[in-house]
Amino acid sequence: MRKSPWRYFDWKLLLIALALTVIGVAMIYSATRGSEDLVDSWRKQVIYAAVGLALMFLTSLINYRLLESLQWPLYILTLATLGLTLLFGESEIGDVRRFIFVGGISIQPAFPALLMLGISQASLLSRNAPNPPGVQEFVLSLLTSGLAAFLVYQQPNLSTATLYGAVWAALVFTSGMNLGYLGGVGLGGALTVPLLLPHLPLYMQNRIYNFLEPTRDPWAQFNLDQALISIGSGKLWGKGFASGTQSQLHFLRVRHTDFIFSVICEELGFVGAALMLGLFGLLLWRLLRIAANAGDATGQLIVVGVMTYIFYQLIVNLGMNLSLLPVAGLPLPFISSGGSALVVAYIGLGLVQSVSMRQKPLEF
Repeated sequence: MRKSPWRYFDWKLLLIALALTVIGVAMIYSATRGSEDLVDSWRKQVIYAAVGLALMFLTSLINYRLLESLQWPLYILTLATLGLTLLFGESEIGDVRRFIFVGGISIQPAFPALLMLGISQASLLSRNAPNPPGVQEFVLSLLTSGLAAFLVYQQPNLSTATLYGAVWAALVFTSGMNLGYLGGVGLGGALTVPLLLPHLPLYMQNRIYNFLEPTRDPWAQFNLDQALISIGSGKLWGKGFASGTQSQLHFLRVRHTDFIFSVICEELGFVGAALMLGLFGLLLWRLLRIAANAGDATGQLIVVGVMTYIFYQLIVNLGMNLSLLPVAGLPLPFISSGGSALVVAYIGLGLVQSVSMRQKPLEF
């Protein structure tokens, strides 16, 4: 008798993601107390989590091998999504086109577009499996991913464009391609950064220059100082839930999104932050395990793409909160307030579950 693929559904992975989401909802509630315009943020996050959870189960039912055969339709849909964002996108900040509003709900299309691009790239890079991709696949992959990342940058959205680059690099590395190709692209990118920097939008330049010279703009540095004060003042056990001074007195700006990690450190201390990071460590372990037991190269690359999508954002967000990296608009996955990022993260886990449910027999 044919065995049900649900026996390979990774319930531990789901429970870890739900635990992180619960922490996120609680901290969003704490961070937005006393702010009338944000008072419903935690309730919206619960709704987004429920939608994401439902979409995760629906996505897991789709055989990822069917998606593999849709490599070029998915890529065209990716470009169409990003192109429509440039044409019809809106934002409350100047001439920025990152969001599309549907029924009063804002959607950031760059995130779901990256999942579609990741599937397309996984199919492209695995078409010679078990042999590694050749020069043709590398060039085609570089050009197609580069075009998508350029459209994201044009929104303008440099931080998410770098996320596209990180996912591409992870897929190329995992595919077994000659690392000399990847190293050449990295070296070329490093050499062109000084040439491109003067042509970036002014606010992007300011973020980079302010990071290199913190005393350059005291007002911009103020929030970073508040973040470090929040992190340090939490000490071992924290000041208590909803009792942080920097967050509750609103010294810390965007505390429910970009700087929610600082709120966690202040109110829950080193122990609370370590617990959260420990859950991310468990999440990474489950993802690596599924990738190792994937039924084919495409499945493995899909899992790696989702894993990079989550953990690149985690590293950048933590680095920003600790003043180790320039300020960027990438959220803390499953924790920060934001519907698009949360829903897409769960859809990504649905793709991972699709791979897990159709994996090869375990070897241990």
